[in-house]
Amino acid sequence: MKHLAFIALGLLFFGQGCSDRLGQMQAQMSGNWVLESRTLPDGTVLRPPQIQGAISWIPVTSRKAHVSLNRETAAQNGTPRRFDYAVSLYEISTSAITQARHILIRQGYRSSAEAPFSFYHKAKKAKGKISVQEDGIEISHDKQSWVFKGDKMVASYDDFWTDTWRRVP
Repeated sequence: MKHLAFIALGLLFFGQGCSDRLGQMQAQMSGNWVLESRTLPDGTVLRPPQIQGAISWIPVTSRKAHVSLNRETAAQNGTPRRFDYAVSLYEISTSAITQARHILIRQGYRSSAEAPFSFYHKAKKAKGKISVQEDGIEISHDKQSWVFKGDKMVASYDDFWTDTWRRVP
C-alpha cells in the first residue's frame, strides 16, 4: 500500500512538472504576432505594404492553443494578390505538436480558384516536433519551421521563404 501511495504521489508531481513546462512553452508562443518581412530565395525582401500578416496564439490549456494566421501578399510583377487565413487548434507535448486545421481560406492561387474556402468537418491534422532550446522554442514539420525567441519568431519553408514576425503588446 505504501508503494502505491508513493507511485501515485510521484505521478502527480511528474504530471504537474509536465504541465508547468508546457505552460512555460505556451507562454513563449502566446500573444499576437505581426509579420515584419519575408525574404525570398533570391534575396528579395518584402515588407508592408507588399506583405502583411498576423498570428494570434491563444492558450486554452497548458496543452492546447487556438491559433489563427492571416497573411496577404500584394499583387506584383503580374502575380495576383494572395491571401491566406487559417484557424487551427494546436496540441503540444514536451516533444511533439499536432495541428488540427479547421478552416482555410485562400484567394489568388490558381490551384484554389474553384474552392477558395475549405471548412473541415473533421479537422485536417499535421504532426510535427517541438523542442525547447536554451533561448527559445522550435516547431518543425515537413520542410517548415517556426523558431520563437523572446518577442521574435522566424518561420521558414525550405527553398521558398523566411518570414520574420514580432510579438506586439
